[in-house]
Amino acid sequence: MSNTPTPYFAMEHQRLIHNLERLSYLEQHADIKILHTLKSFNHPSVLPTIAQRLSGISVSSPQEITMATNARANHLHLYAPAFSEDFLSSLGREIATLSFNSLGQWERFSSLPLHASLGLRINPKLHLPIPSYCNPNLDESRLGVDSHHFIEQYHQSPNRFAKLEGLHLHALFQSSVEGLSILLDHCYQYYGEILPQLQWLNLGGGHNFTDEGYDVARYVSLIQTFKSHYPHITLYFEPGESVIKDTGVFVATVLDIVDYNVILDTSIETHLLDVAIVNKRLNVQGTSSSATPHYYALTGNSCLQGDIIGEYFFHTPLKIGDKVIFEDMMGYSMVKMTQFNGMKPANFIII
Repeated sequence: MSNTPTPYFAMEHQRLIHNLERLSYLEQHADIKILHTLKSFNHPSVLPTIAQRLSGISVSSPQEITMATNARANHLHLYAPAFSEDFLSSLGREIATLSFNSLGQWERFSSLPLHASLGLRINPKLHLPIPSYCNPNLDESRLGVDSHHFIEQYHQSPNRFAKLEGLHLHALFQSSVEGLSILLDHCYQYYGEILPQLQWLNLGGGHNFTDEGYDVARYVSLIQTFKSHYPHITLYFEPGESVIKDTGVFVATVLDIVDYNVILDTSIETHLLDVAIVNKRLNVQGTSSSATPHYYALTGNSCLQGDIIGEYFFHTPLKIGDKVIFEDMMGYSMVKMTQFNGMKPANFIII
């Protein structure tokens, strides 16, 4: 595939453009705004392309603000589980919308002379089939204000929320359009008295927009219905993984084979940390879903015994020097790279 030394990430430019065109279509036909989340992908050589075609970027830290600004993003949305006063006081006019994570942070900081439009992240506690490691709806969660508690507090003292211009509900995970329908129904049911006051709703990530089976027509219809009731509200989405879904691969080289253990020039602790954190099974080119004689455990080159990427049946036997190609690897892997065991960061190329 390339003369680039392994390991490396290779992004297919045309696939990225395909995804961005699909997302731009949604923006135009549904009259919504899509923000790319830097936590999912942040390579500076590609961010200007993303920023040029989408409405903005969602950031969480000073470093991400700098990256988004350098990419010339039009709209920056700021959210983190907690802010320090020093950080918020240093913000300039580059932040357009800002979500506080708790009522405590709202009480402490909403009175600061901030230039951004202020919002609150809400935990809607929707009962959806989402893995626990990334489920934003848990009853005992540090992410977002309990929806019922927020509504109770709002009714008791609406003056406390005089500056409230937005609500931020991140509730989905790799969801079809049915997830949006559930989320909008939640908004209709619980925030009817609050929505007339707002200027925006951020309906978060987890929307599988660039999946071939995503029902775009139903999505547009749901959004149009919402806007018929609340035409003054701007809708933001942060689909993260959808921006770079199926846009590239990760390539490693076989260094040695010990019994059935294949040692690659990578590590789950350095270039594939998402595998370790979420126990994710990766798709590997040349492998079979059924048993073959060529069974291998793909492992890393660190001294960690648990550095095992996964076990696979290959169509043909592996040998030293072979390339092993992992599919759909642009999301989250690059941004989580470390230098565990002294390994260098993986290279990045565009093809």
